[in-house]
Amino acid sequence: MAPGSHQDVEYAVFGVFVAASLFTGLYFALGKCRSKPSARSVRSGSMADEEFLGGRSLGMLPLALSVLASMVTATGLLGFTSHFYAYGMHLLWGSIPVIVLLPFIAYVVIPLVRRLGVTSVYQYIRMRFGNQVGIAACVVYFLLNEIQGAVSIFAAAVAISTFFHMPLLYCSLAIGAAGTLYTALGGMRGVVWTDSVQGILILICPLTILGTVVYDSWHNETSSRLRPFSDIDMKPYFLQFDLDFTKDENVWSCAVGLLAGHAYRMGMDQMVVQRYASAKTLREAQRTAFLGSALLVISTALLSGVAMALVYWYRDCDPILSGAIKNIEQIIPYYINQRLSAFPGMTGIFLAGVVSATLSTVSSAINSLAASTFLDIISPFIVMNDRCSSITIKSIAFVFGALMTGLAIAVPYISSAVRLIMVVHSSTSGPFIGLFILALAFPWANGKGASVATALTLAFQAWAMTGRLLHGPRPVKMPSSLDRCPRGHFSANATLPILSEQEATTFFVYELSSFWSGLFSALATIIIGLVISWLTGGARNVKRHVPLTSDAFVRIWRKVYMLDDADLEDQELQRSKENPVHAFTIERATDDQLGFSRTKL
Repeated sequence: MAPGSHQDVEYAVFGVFVAASLFTGLYFALGKCRSKPSARSVRSGSMADEEFLGGRSLGMLPLALSVLASMVTATGLLGFTSHFYAYGMHLLWGSIPVIVLLPFIAYVVIPLVRRLGVTSVYQYIRMRFGNQVGIAACVVYFLLNEIQGAVSIFAAAVAISTFFHMPLLYCSLAIGAAGTLYTALGGMRGVVWTDSVQGILILICPLTILGTVVYDSWHNETSSRLRPFSDIDMKPYFLQFDLDFTKDENVWSCAVGLLAGHAYRMGMDQMVVQRYASAKTLREAQRTAFLGSALLVISTALLSGVAMALVYWYRDCDPILSGAIKNIEQIIPYYINQRLSAFPGMTGIFLAGVVSATLSTVSSAINSLAASTFLDIISPFIVMNDRCSSITIKSIAFVFGALMTGLAIAVPYISSAVRLIMVVHSSTSGPFIGLFILALAFPWANGKGASVATALTLAFQAWAMTGRLLHGPRPVKMPSSLDRCPRGHFSANATLPILSEQEATTFFVYELSSFWSGLFSALATIIIGLVISWLTGGARNVKRHVPLTSDAFVRIWRKVYMLDDADLEDQELQRSKENPVHAFTIERATDDQLGFSRTKL
């Protein structure tokens, strides 16, 4: 095939896949697929329900694919594979906490969210602990999501710019504008249906690469110079059982330390909670959690398969050591250019997967940010009719999308952007999990205990994670060499790294693994919050907090005689009401207690 026609095929494949996902979202968002608002939507605000929850009428399969697409970013699609190749695949053991946490997510978190009828996680935090705590949590979430979305846009723009030789600025603008447009116009319905197509692409991309790698390995003459796959020692990659709290790459760090990270990712992240709240019924929401988690495990397994194929090809001719690439994140594009460019459409499929992951991240982040802003910062103070609500919601979405795109353009000039997102995520996820569990599990916890505990652990995490990134030990790389490189393979700029022991002793806090640190900070938030709540009279408000506590934990506390019948009077009264009225009554009463002054528009 001529070079020009080959390039045309890549453009065509890429364009068809991306256009299909975008048009699908716009069709389902703006076409005939909008359902009539339910009675519940009308009572609680039909416009907000349609924009943020798709009218609470979305099906399980598109929601599960949307959960997958929301959790897999472009940086993850490229970064996980390169991480597996360079540092090992112990993250596969993270499937254990995913499985262990599923009952908690499905039977504790989701029923609470559905019973209260909340759209935003921070709406629940505001109801439970007060306006100041809820808005403060919102602000931290804004920072995290804007940075995460910007870095994801930048990663996809770099990939497109590299393969198609397009200006990086235009690529960033196009991706950011596309994600912002269909999110603002289509709302949650457009986001979910677009995510469902993009979720399929996210699964197809590594599966196609893996299949092509296997075919290439069997039919390419170059593979005869490679050592057999059976020679790979799996222990350093997958089977390090030493209990070391300073390392991310061992079985215990991933199987136990990741409990906090996966709890946030699967059940407490605003993007995912919105999908659970958008399901038609409680049973559908629970099935969405199970299927979405299964798809996440499958996606991680496929990426690890691609990484093992890279280990097979490059362990004896490492492209970093040879100078062929500058950083490990380039290894997948490098392999596609070197080995798979002869297969028409492979580059297009790969880029479509990367862009799909980015658009899903961007659209989910924008919709979630708009939901949190409208429901937690604007609507408590201003009552709007449907027309004003629609204009406000779309304007908020456009503003957040424009800000995210602008940050993506600035990423090349901020060398520490990726490190910044790591610091922010590692610092916030653990304390927020502790805050959320305090709210749903312990009716004795009050706003004072929750706010002080979260602030203390958040400050400690920010300090510890910043110190680890700047001064902490570097992770140990998997064994690689240049022993079987062909002649002339070295780059003129290649330099072999000098391996040396770490000379200075690192402060012990900076050595703590980010996985374990997240788990410990979540536990510390819960313990400190309960102690301070007890000291500040939290037990006096148990009766008011019980209706906002998970039913599962209320039953547990009742069985161990930590709650009596007097504490449950309000809960029993509200259980006798119809569920939508119950949710609306709780929210209205809580707003009155917080002293909101609302302006009508």
